[in-house]
Amino acid sequence: NPQLKMARILLFVIACTRACFAMLANQQAGARSRQNIPQQRPFARACVLPSRARRVHLVQAVASTSIDDVEVFLRSKSGQVEAAPLVSALCSACKDIALQVRTASCDSTACFNDFGDEQLAVDMLAEEALLGALESSGEHVLVSSMLEQALTVFGRNGAAVGEEAEAEAKFSVAIDSLDGVSIVDTNFAVGTLFSVWRAPSVLNVTGRDLVAAGACSYGPRTSLYLALADREDVHEFLLVGSEADGVTGRGRWARSNTFAGICDGKLFAPGNLRAAASNPDYASLVKYWQDNRYQLRYTGGMVMDVLQLLIKGKGVFVTPASVGERPRHHLLYEAVPLAYLIEKCGGASSDGECSLLDVTVHSLDQRTQIAMGSASEVRRFDETIGPAPSPAA
Repeated sequence: NPQLKMARILLFVIACTRACFAMLANQQAGARSRQNIPQQRPFARACVLPSRARRVHLVQAVASTSIDDVEVFLRSKSGQVEAAPLVSALCSACKDIALQVRTASCDSTACFNDFGDEQLAVDMLAEEALLGALESSGEHVLVSSMLEQALTVFGRNGAAVGEEAEAEAKFSVAIDSLDGVSIVDTNFAVGTLFSVWRAPSVLNVTGRDLVAAGACSYGPRTSLYLALADREDVHEFLLVGSEADGVTGRGRWARSNTFAGICDGKLFAPGNLRAAASNPDYASLVKYWQDNRYQLRYTGGMVMDVLQLLIKGKGVFVTPASVGERPRHHLLYEAVPLAYLIEKCGGASSDGECSLLDVTVHSLDQRTQIAMGSASEVRRFDETIGPAPSPAA
């Protein structure tokens, strides 16, 4: 029937026309949506928010291997990273500290662990783990710890040597064995900090001279954060392995993330908040954050309060000085390693006048104000608070 055939052809043509119009409409809608994507805010370095995709399947990916990713990371194509034995020893000691923190028995005054017939404070055990690892590293190294604020020199044979050998040390290391020990009893996250210089002393140096710096956080998971002079970015390692119980083993470090940028973002961690009562500039800065609806994220554990800026990819941490008092935090043991991590990630740091990495370490007990985070937030700190007030006579 010619009429029936014509009707079928007409229906086919109509269907094809509709399909073509629908395809064209979809293409135009996609073009409009791409035009509406907001442009990235300009920054000193490209703001790359941290990827969490690797961490999701990390445990499954490393379940069948015994390779420690820190050891792999410390070997570059051209050879071993400078001071690799020291960095490796410090990272290994952090595994022991993780076990001590996880199994500590706490009361209202302190946290302890059984050690033979003696009960030792968990921060002392952390100190012993780090010093023991450095002693066994095989390097001629000078070590200064925040707990003792004294200098110890280990020779290449692992034995402690006299003060006359200080000038012969090839490397120097500063350690804060357990920062935030006062909140271990409440089960908040605490951490270890370390810095490594290729210099015979930790005095008369700056953070710009560092070979490596790192932080280890002990919380729901144990994570290690490393920055090296000859590598870009900050690299995260996760302690994994069912054998990390101290009986059958200590676990291994599995590389889990890389942090390459700290962007502008409304997140603030205000340390030493009581200073706002005597420092009107600090009170004004806190009011600015509150008025502009910033998120408050602060635990009192400095290591995690700063490391969250890497993980979140935004925000600022500050600890101004109270009027008439010297600043709280140590430049050598606390400010320098954390500032190195933040600036390696593209962020900024300041003492109210200049970068914390440009301040020369003149004494072991040298204190400083601290601001760390995105460049614009640190600049706001400098403009609002500025240099630390002179302490009372």
